[in-house]
Amino acid sequence: MMKNNTENIRLFISLGLAGLLIAAILWLLGKVIHSEKEFSGQLQPNSASITPSAPSYINSPLKNRMSLGEKIFVREGRPPEKEAGSNAFEAGDFSTAVSQFQLSLQAKRNDPETLIYLNNAKIGKSKSLKVAVIVSIGISLNEAEETLRGVAQAQDEVNSNGGINGLPLQLQIVSIDNFDTIKQLNTELINDPSIVAVVGFSRDPSIYNKRGLVLVSPINPKKPSNPTKYVFYATPTSDVFSDAIARHIVQQARLTNIAVCSDSTFTINQEKISHRIVQQYTDSIKKYGGNITSTVCDLGAPDFQPSAFLSQAISDGAEGLLLISRADKLNSAIEVARENKGRLPLFGFQGMYTERTLKYGQADVKGMMLPVSWHYDAVASKSFAQKAVQLWGGGVSPRTATAYDALQTIIAGLKEGNTREGLQKALSNPNFSASGATGKIRFSQTGDRQGGVFLVKVEPCNPNQSCDSKTGFRFRLVR
Repeated sequence: MMKNNTENIRLFISLGLAGLLIAAILWLLGKVIHSEKEFSGQLQPNSASITPSAPSYINSPLKNRMSLGEKIFVREGRPPEKEAGSNAFEAGDFSTAVSQFQLSLQAKRNDPETLIYLNNAKIGKSKSLKVAVIVSIGISLNEAEETLRGVAQAQDEVNSNGGINGLPLQLQIVSIDNFDTIKQLNTELINDPSIVAVVGFSRDPSIYNKRGLVLVSPINPKKPSNPTKYVFYATPTSDVFSDAIARHIVQQARLTNIAVCSDSTFTINQEKISHRIVQQYTDSIKKYGGNITSTVCDLGAPDFQPSAFLSQAISDGAEGLLLISRADKLNSAIEVARENKGRLPLFGFQGMYTERTLKYGQADVKGMMLPVSWHYDAVASKSFAQKAVQLWGGGVSPRTATAYDALQTIIAGLKEGNTREGLQKALSNPNFSASGATGKIRFSQTGDRQGGVFLVKVEPCNPNQSCDSKTGFRFRLVR
């Protein structure tokens, strides 16, 4: 009897231990499965998916700002075929979308949004590499279209030549109408695993470094900073531009005292940068032995009077005049040039390299010199410029050229590695280079474009020669 009781106790204990062991195993399995589910729902920062063309952002709260072809952001003067193509794209009828977008381009040749959507529609549901393009369509349509022409041309070229190692390039347009949403949009793009890179800008570029997504910006408003991993700039830092014009002013033109006119309302991404730009040009001019007169000139002041300023500047010994104005706020700068009547040699900020300067300035800005990132007559950009004329029916701006370079950089990097991590490694390699509209593209450790800039001068068009402007004046390449 005692023996039976002992055996029963042992059996009970054994069963209890077995039950505990089974429970422990089940608990561990549950934790592992739960962890795997959580992990599979998280974005790995150094990866990106090669995905079909169906929008991956469909549930995003900002989905109305993103489009592969199903939404039209540039609605001004759109042909009806563009609307039909967009509707077909949204319905997944890509063959109809292709034909309608082609008809739309026949009606409006210089619409870059349509060309991008056409190339996306040709991809259909095939696997592709997706790059997002951030443009401020709702803030400055003209500047946004100039940017879109650059990336559209780069996409059209690479896809027409077989894609990136056999994979076509898909572009997702991200439209903003105010800068308050840019941080949230950046986060949305970073969290989308189908996006391998971004062309555009950010108020806080460090988010791309922290989360492991390459951003290539067509503009470069910053000074050289700490080494970067994922953020690159398709143009040199702004001090390279100020250095080029300052060297010319002091060493070639032999001018010592320069008066500066700037606009206190000058902002980029809602940051007032007029003081920083003036200081940069001041430092560059002083570096070569020149001086800045003490005459105050604020183009953005409501009571600004060009005649009073010029009289004071000349009295203060000014030998030249530097105008720092944004392209979309040229009126006051043109008034100063008009009032100047050729008394002081004129020099301009790189942002004034725009058709508007020629259109509104005419003879009043004749002789003005300014630094630029690209020019039609630069040898390196001949192929780009010729193809641009074929696509759009006319010349393009430096913004188009630098946007083209930004995407060409990404294309070249993706050929070496088509994941986020592979792209970053390619662009960070000291030996990396790509061919762009503005020449050879290389980056410093800070992610800034290496290389110099060009100087141009405003001159009347020669009636016996072709002119790249319809204004009667042109920017002639000096060096």
